[in-house]
Amino acid sequence: MRKVHTLLIGTAIAALAVGVAPLTAQASESAPPAPAATGFLHVYYDTGYTNWCDDWSGEAPDWGSCRNQVSSLHNDGYPGALDDVWVYWGLNYTGARRGVANGVGLSDLRLYAFDANTGSGSGQALNNNISSHRWANIF
Repeated sequence: MRKVHTLLIGTAIAALAVGVAPLTAQASESAPPAPAATGFLHVYYDTGYTNWCDDWSGEAPDWGSCRNQVSSLHNDGYPGALDDVWVYWGLNYTGARRGVANGVGLSDLRLYAFDANTGSGSGQALNNNISSHRWANIF
């Protein structure tokens, strides 16, 4: 009887080990890599990256229909040289500015202001107040 009991316990432990092995292997796998950068500055009419307005891979001296209409943005530029963005209060890169580092998203521009002492619009909220941008090395 003792041999049968030991055999049953041994079989149960072996079955448990086989059942756990795939879970352990799965848990130790690394997460899939993050999606590659798109190379664009993405801008949205509404907070939370909703209601898309436009995307730019280059500089934009005039945001056109997005000018003074954007409430969230995401710098998804390619990492490397000129991967940060200056956003400007005025057309043609004039007035106050604010830097947005590569890979950074600002989901609610009401929470952010143009840098102090950088020209017209300094200290004003970014929300519905950006007219142009250019790529730069700022950080």
